Amino acid sequence: MTVSLPLGERLRHAREARLLSLATVAQRSGLTKGFLSRVERDATSPSVASLLGICEAIGIEPSDLFATPKAVMTRARERATATLPGQFVVDTLLTAADERKLTVIETVARHGGSGGDKLYSLPSETEVCYVVEGEIVLTLDTESFKLAAGDALTFDGTVPHTWRSISGAHDARIIWILAPGLPDPLGHGVPLN
Repeated sequence: MTVSLPLGERLRHAREARLLSLATVAQRSGLTKGFLSRVERDATSPSVASLLGICEAIGIEPSDLFATPKAVMTRARERATATLPGQFVVDTLLTAADERKLTVIETVARHGGSGGDKLYSLPSETEVCYVVEGEIVLTLDTESFKLAAGDALTFDGTVPHTWRSISGAHDARIIWILAPGLPDPLGHGVPLN
């Protein structure tokens, strides 16, 4: 069953996502705050000209309001293997391969698994390392952090880093979240710095 948000709610979500007040949109569009409020509550329908003005004031394309949200399911058995830095690891892509806003990768590291001996960075602005199982040491430039199951570290993705499992005989399982997404999340030609 598909449930679609009414037009007014879509406009309100778009405005709020851009941190715009009704007053700002009213000023930019030449419409009143009262009218915009009624549109967002679906108490009135805007004319085509008003709708175009609202969209321009918010900074969205009118077609964005009517686009079907994209959802891509990847079954566990269908996940693609990524080729990222590392030794004794298996990296699998959790997000869709064509997703560019965000990349999520699961790493399973056997005993001795690591991101390699050399520091590297991937083409992302922000990176999150979340340890699901086991323990790792994550080195950022000259500083090291010990992370255990349930720990997360958020850092500047441009900072050279590497990591290693210290879980002993047990596997470490790590989730990496990178934003924006990698241009080639499967690692075929991802430029390492």
